[in-house]
Amino acid sequence: MDGEVAVVTGGTAGIGFETARVLLSAGARVVVCGRNPERGRHAVEQLRTVGDVLFIPADVSDENSVSGLFAEVRSRCGPVSVLVNNAGPTDLLHSRDVDGPLGAVRPTAFATLMERTVTSSYLPTREALTDMLGARAGSIVMISSMAAAQAMPGFDTYATGKGAIESMTRAIAGSYGHLNIRCNAIRVGRIAVDHGGGLRAAADPVEEDHEAWRGPVLPKAGAPEDVAHAVLYLSSAAGRYVNGVVLPVDGGVGSRSLMPWQTPRPEMLDGRVAALRGD
Repeated sequence: MDGEVAVVTGGTAGIGFETARVLLSAGARVVVCGRNPERGRHAVEQLRTVGDVLFIPADVSDENSVSGLFAEVRSRCGPVSVLVNNAGPTDLLHSRDVDGPLGAVRPTAFATLMERTVTSSYLPTREALTDMLGARAGSIVMISSMAAAQAMPGFDTYATGKGAIESMTRAIAGSYGHLNIRCNAIRVGRIAVDHGGGLRAAADPVEEDHEAWRGPVLPKAGAPEDVAHAVLYLSSAAGRYVNGVVLPVDGGVGSRSLMPWQTPRPEMLDGRVAALRGD
């Protein structure tokens, strides 16, 4: 990633912070943005030991703020060649009183969540495309969620927004791919992140019922760096032939059986596997 200028939105904690760290380790010059200057300064203090990093405060759901962000990036670092749209409405979702079943979501809350989910990816992408068109090269990575593909009751607006993000990914890839500008998304599963400052103490494994598998067993939660390394692949020359793809980084959640009562796990079969094989 030597010579690349990467912008990571929401890059001061969690997945964004680890993404910035991994891109820095690969040689990119990284700009992280966020709405909290204090958190931004703290993140940069940690990331400076890895590489050339800069924090610029910005609200990526606000057009003027995004325009100012990219103007400063260009003046201090040069044209943007990599954009990671990581910022999202996680803080709002944790409140549990903004999203919900769609019929119960207030119009103002719906608009706010869509701004923080969809508009916050659209505005930085529009700015970054200006630089990428001039260079006839660039990579955009969207951070989506398993909510875009599997129902998550109680998060109807969030799921709607993430579905839009994946559609936007394919649209950009189709419109700009011939200009060597790629756009891909990562569909994130359960990631053990404390948005106040890092990984939770444990990867909160889900207890399994070995006697009667009445429901699909979830994998242990992943770590932010699991997503960050996927971002590095999609951002770098290693992923140069990948465009318009939604890559699940979910520990296999998307591969769970829809009929778990009919599909026992191999370790539950005891000696039947050997008998079936004729051993």
